[in-house]
Amino acid sequence: MSVPSSEFTFSASPRSTVIFTPPSSSRDSSNEGNIPSTPQSTRQTLLLFQDLSLNDSAGSINTPRARSPTAWLSPGSSPSTYAQQHNATPRARRNLVPYSRSSQNSGGSRSIFSSTTSSYVDAREERTESMISDGGTDRIHIPGAFPAQSSRGESHVSDDANESEDGSESDQYSDTAEGTEDLPSDIHDEPLPGAPVYNHRLQTGLKEVKGELASLASMMGLSELKQDQSTDLHSLYERTKKMSMFECPETRIVGFIGDSGVGKSSLINSLLDQNSLSRSSSEGAACTCVVTEFRHVDSNHTGPFTIEAQFMTAQEMKELLDELLSSFRRFHVTSSFQELKSQEEQHSCRDAADRAWETFRSLFSTQPRLTMEFLSADFDGAYPELLEQLERWAYAGLTLRPGGPDALEHSVIAGDLTECKESLDLLTANNMNDGRPALWPFIKLIRVYLKSPILNTGLILADLPGFSDLNFARVRATERYLAHSCDEVFVVADISRACTNPSIQDVMRRCRDDQPRRVILSKSEVISPEESGRGTTPDALQIRRMNKEIQAIQKQIKLTEVRLRKVSGAKQAELAVKGYELRDKENELTFQIKQFLITRRNNLVAQELTRKHTDIRVFCISNTFYSEYRRNGNSQAEAYVDLSGIRELRRYCQLVPAESQLRLASAFLEHQVPALLRSIRQWALSGTDSVTAEKSAILRRVLENTREALRREFISSQSYIHLARQSLDDVFTERITEVIRNSRARWTTQSIEISLEWAGWAPNTYAAFCRKSGDYKTGAQSYRCWNNELVQPAREALNAEWEDILDWLQAQTGRLVGDTRTTFEELREEIEAHIELAPHALQNLQQGMKSRQECIEDDIQDSIQKMIHNFEYDVQDIDNLKLDSNWLPRLIKRDMLYGHASSFISGLMQPAYAAMNREEGGGSDSRRKKIMNDHLTHSRLFAEFSNLARSEYTNVVTGCFNALQESVTEQIESLVRDFHAVVTVEGQASEAEQAPALAEALRSRFGRIEEILQSTMSVLQERRRG
Repeated sequence: MSVPSSEFTFSASPRSTVIFTPPSSSRDSSNEGNIPSTPQSTRQTLLLFQDLSLNDSAGSINTPRARSPTAWLSPGSSPSTYAQQHNATPRARRNLVPYSRSSQNSGGSRSIFSSTTSSYVDAREERTESMISDGGTDRIHIPGAFPAQSSRGESHVSDDANESEDGSESDQYSDTAEGTEDLPSDIHDEPLPGAPVYNHRLQTGLKEVKGELASLASMMGLSELKQDQSTDLHSLYERTKKMSMFECPETRIVGFIGDSGVGKSSLINSLLDQNSLSRSSSEGAACTCVVTEFRHVDSNHTGPFTIEAQFMTAQEMKELLDELLSSFRRFHVTSSFQELKSQEEQHSCRDAADRAWETFRSLFSTQPRLTMEFLSADFDGAYPELLEQLERWAYAGLTLRPGGPDALEHSVIAGDLTECKESLDLLTANNMNDGRPALWPFIKLIRVYLKSPILNTGLILADLPGFSDLNFARVRATERYLAHSCDEVFVVADISRACTNPSIQDVMRRCRDDQPRRVILSKSEVISPEESGRGTTPDALQIRRMNKEIQAIQKQIKLTEVRLRKVSGAKQAELAVKGYELRDKENELTFQIKQFLITRRNNLVAQELTRKHTDIRVFCISNTFYSEYRRNGNSQAEAYVDLSGIRELRRYCQLVPAESQLRLASAFLEHQVPALLRSIRQWALSGTDSVTAEKSAILRRVLENTREALRREFISSQSYIHLARQSLDDVFTERITEVIRNSRARWTTQSIEISLEWAGWAPNTYAAFCRKSGDYKTGAQSYRCWNNELVQPAREALNAEWEDILDWLQAQTGRLVGDTRTTFEELREEIEAHIELAPHALQNLQQGMKSRQECIEDDIQDSIQKMIHNFEYDVQDIDNLKLDSNWLPRLIKRDMLYGHASSFISGLMQPAYAAMNREEGGGSDSRRKKIMNDHLTHSRLFAEFSNLARSEYTNVVTGCFNALQESVTEQIESLVRDFHAVVTVEGQASEAEQAPALAEALRSRFGRIEEILQSTMSVLQERRRG
């Protein structure tokens, strides 16, 4: 290998020093993108691997090649990078990073083939790429081979070859946290996938449109009229300024769930490109118990880092302590332990008891009475007495909680990454150094707001605990979050145990049927060449042959080192160069064998999983490679980062919010901006028509009638929206509430009959099902879900009723849009009949009314689709919904009609399961069965079922209709303000006439703005057509 082309001193021994200038590196060539990363002098060695081949399942390997900074982009394509997003924080200034070879000439274990000085290079010039075949299926994602097409229909080749790729953004600010060091390969330069919204020309157009709006706002801001808040100009200024700062508010949540120790938190750190932000399980078990969201900073969270925690209510705390005590005593109280017959259940209960004990220790470490003997005391009335004591301790500890005992939320702003970690550690630590109780047991959710390129597109990463690590209270909360909040679910599993890991199937059965599910296989780098080389298969023979070649090179290195210490002068320099070349050969071949082994296993395991689960995608990743080489400046760092699979997974994640971002960008460009521009033009046109006093009177009458009609049909208590809400309430009452009221007595009788079958089971089997809240199987009894069986009569009666409600909502969309269109058309016709009174102003007003109409139609469609989503997630509409993930939705139909852990019936039955699980000792079996019978008979189960359904329905419908009414009112009031500019109060000059220079300046800008807007919309339409 050619050494760096800078003069340096190499010391081989204390007595001799040689100074020489080696030949230039092959990487200095101007056409670097076409030069292999392997040096010329190593090519003969690579011939040793010329017969290296992968079987069909493993695909083929391309030797990593050096790339220019623009080589991320496919030929003829123009996807944006993170830094080129219209709403992205501008990237950091690109600095050169040291690329060095540290040297030691002592006799230690380190190689002596290294330089004592550094050459400063832009490490992106060393970028390499590993393209691995995916075995012919787009459901397997092997590192380095991002598919050209995904299920979402994105294309990695997205635009004409001659499009600009310079991404000119300010270099002075960054989405990277303050204090982060300069990186060899800037994450801001990574390409986004070829989804239409990430098209470079579209992003550039959005940026220019926003820039033009900002210019208009600046012009208006200079006028004295703007200072008067009662003026129309002030309103226009505020609206224009707001729209010039347009950022897509749509968010999509990707949930990462997996058992403790599989590398889930490390994976999120890698995706965020942050070091140890999400705490890994190796640093404390508590971090795996709380759902943690990572969100981008927004207008309400402007600090570098903001951490928010939501605490449990007093009732939720009591339920958690009850379950923890029950879990502990089930294993440690003899009478309860004797009911555990199978070894599997004994191990499961032992694990649950251990987790309960660790939680108690975290909460009550300063209580001297807290011992295992204390909690396992077995006397009459022991359980309620112990639970009461635990509750007293817990409530006493609340006085030390941030915000005080009544606080249900806690928020802290951190100035840098270190402070953020410290704040997170405070929330998730098992033990507090000052003797205070741990906070995490009573935390429901943690949100972290930070600047990160991957989050800037509306993506939210959620770190979810695995179900095997949780008690039922946490399982129920996590399952609810999984089904109700996550747009896509990634199950993280160790690749070495993935094919036999029951957690994968467990998570998938808890997801919605239509929920996209992915599997991430972690720790792909943990593989032994020696173990892989055992056997007589062609791959094993190849691996052994490759190992021998590497060993031969290592032997040459040792011999060269020995000879180097015995010579001096020119011979020493010659051997030094040879040593460098051998070490580079070793590194290159080591990478090649790692790549071969990792890719081979990735394909084999991924294909096995896709055979078992036909509806999944598989990603293979290595957090170790990413974290080790991400900030490493050596020549192979980029190849290892590509092999880690993190970049590929990061690109895929950006497809999750892409559809919603495109929809919002479309509404902004096609309807919202034109409506605003029509309002500004209306203001600027004021006074350009010659209107007599007689014409003014007629105009005022026409506009007043129009104003009254708009407010009557869209804002009043008799508006279309208000009447639609009333009709929906009537439909729900008729189809759901009345059916439940007329059927609940019969359903109660049926539920008691169903429970009598369970009561006939053996006591140990019955107790085992109680411990699992009725969702279990044993050796004596196949899988059953008691909750699902209890709600089956309701499901049979209500399923068709729900379908009618959903059909009604779909039809209501058409009716509301049709009524809106008819009303606006009639009002425009009335204005058209008087167009001669003020032709310039009225023509513009008609066009403005058309734009406002389209905005209202968008709002209606989005709001009703949101309601349908909350009632039942329709798989066909999954990519066409406009949802706000900041609001946790309830999927009411699913939760009403099924028995999963987060369902209505599960919550209503939980008090009975908790009471049955508290029973211990002789006669506990009969007491458990009596508790079940009494609960079904006397708890008014299905009356509460109806109340819960009505409450959830009301929350969803009220939220959606209130948001719809607010947005429609804003559109109508903006339109009504435009009427002021058509005709003024008699005897008064219009605002435009009071500021003629501003009006003229605004009119002169409209041509340029409309040209840019039309050009951007053309790109948008082109991208949507594909």
